[in-house]
Amino acid sequence: MKALGLSKSTYYHWKHYQTSRHDKQDTILKSQIFEIWKNNYKAYGCPRITIAMRRLGVVIGPNRVYRLMQELGIRSLMGRRFKKPGTHVDYSQRPGLKSIFETG
Repeated sequence: MKALGLSKSTYYHWKHYQTSRHDKQDTILKSQIFEIWKNNYKAYGCPRITIAMRRLGVVIGPNRVYRLMQELGIRSLMGRRFKKPGTHVDYSQRPGLKSIFETG
């Protein structure tokens, strides 16, 4: 083992390595997340995918969905819609300018 520069314990750990239950769940969840994202015109983001997963009976948090989406390299194609600021002025909230400029 010393020829490789590894200790025995590292070698045997690598030789008998098994993926954890959490990693196995992540691979299953990734495929489900990708299908939901693809079937909804790639418009769903983390919050909507979380809701869709819960409707399927999968209890999952939004942070985990976000992390798995980052690992898959997917994101919602919908951006925030630009809403032009309104120019409406409500004159009932403004003070009466006549009373300020009146001399009398």
